Amino acid sequence: MVYSTMTPELTEVVQAFALGRFQALRRAGTGFASQSWVVETERGRFLLKRRGWGLDQPDVVLAQHELMAHLVQAGFPAPELIPSTKGATLLVHDGLCYEAQVYIDGVPYDPQRPQHMAQAAETLARYHTLVEGVAPAALCASGDRYSPANARVNLARLTRVWHMEGDRALGPGVDRLTALLQDLEARFGTHRPLPRLVIHGDYYAGNLLFDADRVAGVVDFDHASWQPRVVELAEALIYFATPDPGPLQYVVYRGALDWDPLAHFLRHYIELIIPDEAEIEALPGVLQCIWMQRCLQRLLERFPRRPAHAAEMLEEVEWLGVWAAGHATELSEKVRTVLWSHYD
Repeated sequence: MVYSTMTPELTEVVQAFALGRFQALRRAGTGFASQSWVVETERGRFLLKRRGWGLDQPDVVLAQHELMAHLVQAGFPAPELIPSTKGATLLVHDGLCYEAQVYIDGVPYDPQRPQHMAQAAETLARYHTLVEGVAPAALCASGDRYSPANARVNLARLTRVWHMEGDRALGPGVDRLTALLQDLEARFGTHRPLPRLVIHGDYYAGNLLFDADRVAGVVDFDHASWQPRVVELAEALIYFATPDPGPLQYVVYRGALDWDPLAHFLRHYIELIIPDEAEIEALPGVLQCIWMQRCLQRLLERFPRRPAHAAEMLEEVEWLGVWAAGHATELSEKVRTVLWSHYD
């Protein structure tokens, strides 16, 4: 919906960024935390974003802006930030954090176009090459995003919230999930040091814009932080190599990986980035950790009380964990096969 007027608050923000005389406004997307608007003025079209809670620490936001400016200068299709009249790209207005960007026009990712996946993979690899050596202090202080310990905390919280401890129906499922996470934690402890960089943090189809078969924009750097590089590769494989629809109904992920799109994504990623052996060995465990930690976290967020299908939900989390553990060797071998074919 396009609006011909703005709230007084947004009017003041648009004026503070000197975007020009207002013409039209509409909400952009359905962000889970932050809110965004497309603002049209006499000067052009802009994206105005209000950072959500937890994503609005000024030092972190400014470090992410520094990252984006570095990428734009390097010719990467990141959003160009607009400074306010005070010269800063971050505007704090009535205690809320705003930023303004030049609007990037483009069409959404199309899973039916193989070239879109190829471009997504190549663009991620290009991003990883461009951010090597870029490490703003504020983005290096958050700690690891995923760990078996974090997943176990989520499970413990869910057990309390859903009153599952000692429950005859759900208790055995909790015990099996606990055992899976304990085994995962033991395997995590064997990882060799992994290459680290500032990952984009939310690299998936919804944050990519295309001009025909070319990536025209990579947006939403709100989650950029210093992490093992393999974390972002695992997240990307989950996003781009999981069939949708899949067999799972209740958790945030729809199923396990599909080997063909996984190989297709990797073939294009390794044109610029070659995962090292430590990353290949760590990938299955990282994948399992992401699946289990995020599924448990999303259940906590969505269901503050035990839902009717609690047993089925726990079974789906367990199914993903078992699949990842059972296919760990196969996944590593698939990656190595793609690498070997690259050198042939």
